[in-house]
Amino acid sequence: MKLLRKLFLAGSVAAVGAFAASGSFAQEGPFEERETPSEYSMEEIREIHDFYSVPANRTSLLDPSKPQSAFVWQNMTRFFPTAEVARGGSISNLPRNLDPTLWTIPVTQNGETSTVQERFESTAYNAMIVIKGGSIALERYRSLGPSDKHVWFSSGKVVSSTLLAILEAEGKVDVTQPVSSYLDELQGSVWDTVTVEQALDMASGLDGTEHDEPSRDSRSNPQQIWFKWAASIGIFPDLLNEKPEPWAVLRSMERRKPGHTAFEYNSINTFVVERIVERIEGKPLNKVFSERVWSKIGAEHGSNVVVSPQGYPLFLGFHSATLRDMARFGMIFTPSWEQISEEQIIPEQSLATIQFGGRREIFAGGNFSRESYAAVMPDEVMTNRYQWDVVFEDGDMYKQGVAGQGLYVSPSRDLVAAWYCTGCGDPIVMAREIARKFDTE
Repeated sequence: MKLLRKLFLAGSVAAVGAFAASGSFAQEGPFEERETPSEYSMEEIREIHDFYSVPANRTSLLDPSKPQSAFVWQNMTRFFPTAEVARGGSISNLPRNLDPTLWTIPVTQNGETSTVQERFESTAYNAMIVIKGGSIALERYRSLGPSDKHVWFSSGKVVSSTLLAILEAEGKVDVTQPVSSYLDELQGSVWDTVTVEQALDMASGLDGTEHDEPSRDSRSNPQQIWFKWAASIGIFPDLLNEKPEPWAVLRSMERRKPGHTAFEYNSINTFVVERIVERIEGKPLNKVFSERVWSKIGAEHGSNVVVSPQGYPLFLGFHSATLRDMARFGMIFTPSWEQISEEQIIPEQSLATIQFGGRREIFAGGNFSRESYAAVMPDEVMTNRYQWDVVFEDGDMYKQGVAGQGLYVSPSRDLVAAWYCTGCGDPIVMAREIARKFDTE
């Protein structure tokens, strides 16, 4: 019980009581005031490992309500084999130009209004940063430090879509062609009828989705296609002892509706995009990402990514990096890319495709989009595009992972917001209000 209480407090309201009481944001070295990251004894760490050594408990990896999650999500290398994403060159400078008024921005959701500071302190945010015009406008750490890595979960899906967009601009891939034209393993299957663009847009029209199955049990029912696929890549346990193989699972999928008619969230689509990038480049995805992006942005640290038993890097949900480096990644989509990179990594045509190439009818056609985003932002005009969950009418882009960690990029405002959390509701509303604050200046 002592361990469970400690783990819970690491990502809870109680973990920030000192901040709430003082109401101040004093400087501490180069970073804003923060609590000391949680430390664990070897006994406590063994207890967590023992918990996840039970096969049935492995399915709770994506559950923010589990008290072990706060530790696991900051220590993925302890629980899975990983590959390195190497950094390179000099560390890019992020000057500080703090704007305390960002903490006072009102955020209204579900009929209740609170400030950014109140939301940060009342939910399980681990850390948050806002970069405006290339300078840090807000930065605060809680249950992890600035040098600690945290898993991105589905926020990492935009890694593979970014790489594919770059290859598309170089003429190395035609997104109108079938997925199977790039992946021999899927030839002769339903993937002959799914275009690369449909996979990029989470609109394949196939069954085996992550959230849109009728019974909504894809992550808990070992009979479901999605669960079998997750087991095949080593993320979930093989509870049925079927020894599933990822390509066989994908070949078993069937068409449920026409492609590009509904945004139906599915990490399988990202898996497919990742493998296409690897086939085109002839290298593991972690190497491609390092060479094409990470080594060029002046990252402070290397990052790591979980690797499947077959050797596939899984950026679709299991990339871990420090918060500042996550924000640097977001900066490649903004005018401030010149501050961190010697070259423009994202071609203008690729950025325009993401910002303004989406289809509103696809976004409106999926249960996930209606229930996750349209429900909390009913007055916004939104689409999804190239693995970004939401692209707003003004071209702002948003990607969220399990339990809320995410990335918000506003190219027109030259703004990036990034955060890690262990269950923080709907951060898209707060991120949108932070971006809009600069419209009045």
